Amino acid sequence: MSLPAQKHVFEQEFALSRHRVWELLSNTDHLNRVIGLFPIRTKSFRFQTTDFIQELTAKVAGVVPMKWQEHPFQWIRNERYDVVREYRGGPLKRFFGGIELRDAETVLSDGSRATIVKLFAEFTPANAAGIVAIPIVGISSMRKTMKYLHSCVKLAGQEKEYLLPQPKSNFVINNAELELLLSGLGQGFEDSRMLLCFKEHLKASGDNEVVDMRPYELAARWGVDREAVLRLFLYATKLGITNLSWHLICPNCRVPKAGAVTMSGLQPQYHCDFCGINYEAAFDRYVELCFSVHPNIRRACKQIFCIGGPMITPHIHVQLEIPAGSSKTIFYPDVKEELRLRVLRSNHTLYFQQENKESLEDAISPFQEQLFDGSNSTTEDETVLHYDGSQWSFLAFQMAKPGSALKLVNKSSSTIIAVLENCSWKDAVTASKVTAMHEFRSMFSSEVLAPGQQVGIESVTLLFSDLLGSTAFYEHVGDAHAYGQVRKHFDFLQEWVHRNKGTIVKTIGDAVMAVFEYPENAVKAALDIQTHVDEFNKNFPSETPIVIKIGLQHGPAIVVNSNHILDYFGRTVNQASRTQGLSVGRDIIVSRECVERLGVRALLDTYPSNVELFEQTLKGIEGVLQLVRICVLKSDEHSTNADAEQEGAASADVLL
Repeated sequence: MSLPAQKHVFEQEFALSRHRVWELLSNTDHLNRVIGLFPIRTKSFRFQTTDFIQELTAKVAGVVPMKWQEHPFQWIRNERYDVVREYRGGPLKRFFGGIELRDAETVLSDGSRATIVKLFAEFTPANAAGIVAIPIVGISSMRKTMKYLHSCVKLAGQEKEYLLPQPKSNFVINNAELELLLSGLGQGFEDSRMLLCFKEHLKASGDNEVVDMRPYELAARWGVDREAVLRLFLYATKLGITNLSWHLICPNCRVPKAGAVTMSGLQPQYHCDFCGINYEAAFDRYVELCFSVHPNIRRACKQIFCIGGPMITPHIHVQLEIPAGSSKTIFYPDVKEELRLRVLRSNHTLYFQQENKESLEDAISPFQEQLFDGSNSTTEDETVLHYDGSQWSFLAFQMAKPGSALKLVNKSSSTIIAVLENCSWKDAVTASKVTAMHEFRSMFSSEVLAPGQQVGIESVTLLFSDLLGSTAFYEHVGDAHAYGQVRKHFDFLQEWVHRNKGTIVKTIGDAVMAVFEYPENAVKAALDIQTHVDEFNKNFPSETPIVIKIGLQHGPAIVVNSNHILDYFGRTVNQASRTQGLSVGRDIIVSRECVERLGVRALLDTYPSNVELFEQTLKGIEGVLQLVRICVLKSDEHSTNADAEQEGAASADVLL
């Protein structure tokens, strides 16, 4: 005879914002370890046409085996989540539970509202032992969850929101060694609060939080500059406080699927069992740098307590199960990032375009017109989107405004899991990011790919510079003096490249090749170089002042191990080198596409320059390229020739 399910609800108000409560409770892996649940020992996947089951095992108190099938979590960020677990053997038959959040009337000191937290659970006992176990384990866990939030409120009152409540632990810290190394680390950083957060994190956080640390996530929690935190971890690794490792991130679920201690250990291709895809390592998206506490400071072992909670995939705003023939309505969130709607496993995707379009039809592919049978509709209140098992009724769709309703209709023959997620990858410290940093290249020069291995980057900016008339320069001033002047000019270039978050890859004779993560940084470095070259010539006078030529390009590239350094090859590199050859000195040659970026346009407004559009074919490169010559004006030209400045600004307006 089946025993009836027991339903339990706990509800309470907490002096924390709804966003903060969501961060705390959706981090189910950490929550489960704090409230005393048990680590997962094994996991496997079962994907059929109607389910997405993960089969898990654990041991209660490390002794009693427990097996269950876990359905995917369903959630709406900052509002609710729930999960179903079906047990195989043991005292419980089924568990369904989760949280619901809503604003309270109480206004907090920062202007946000307090949060009413509702915990709900439905326990179905399998036998008499289950009836006994429910209050001992199940209800007790709900009470401990409320206690966990009270501890978070207490930490907030102590201005220590950057720390999380921790379970009782017995880890040992080498305090003497840590303090000694931190004293050396502190000499390079003025932000005392960042250093304090770093120190307390290493000393007070649980094992799961000091293994595979992600600098950008910690920067957000600590409320400090993310680039400064990344630099902190790089220097900490050099001193021996932390170790670095590389993770391969699945492009869909964005969960690490493999790792390597060194870059040379990376493999060219990986597989994600959950998403059912193979993918290649790509530096700018899928290769992530993480840090773990050094074993000399503290020995830490990472265990898994939850595999499907919302914080494991924080880029997902909404995740819902939609049975065949059913529909669910969601609301488009108020976010700046571009979002997409994706079906798990099949990965059929609909992109929400934020750019303005002349009409909705512009976003619809012609071959999709047959999908519109009159039942698709878009009104002021609701947009209906159909999924037929092979694609959504739009490939791209322009969202009207945040808060608009989306009705997702599953017209396929199978249950689907639909997710609404960010397209951007802003929280990962990618390999492309750090390999363009001077600090990384100088401190970790041994971090290179295995010989013969190559990794793609979808987006990188390469800058080439050279000296105008360098051969004549050597002839005129003599080899020794010319060489000394060239070396000083390398230092000058390096200063401005580093100031703008780039790094010099190599020098080739009198030429320099530098790499940047973003075009804006490269353009600003080029503008700074051409703006300050007169100052350089005054500080290091010569009969023949140096004149610098610069060209840069933005696009995909290949990273390889070349003579034990990370080097870049490909069409973008060739274009950058060739465009530098078009420079006549004191100018910068870039692609029109690069100049039309909003960030670059804003930069040009702050530097006195003339802008000229021209077309050019480049040796060895197919097609005619649209290029832009940016001529940086001398200070005297700028001050005495206002007309020229206005003409240059007008040219930029016409071009852009």
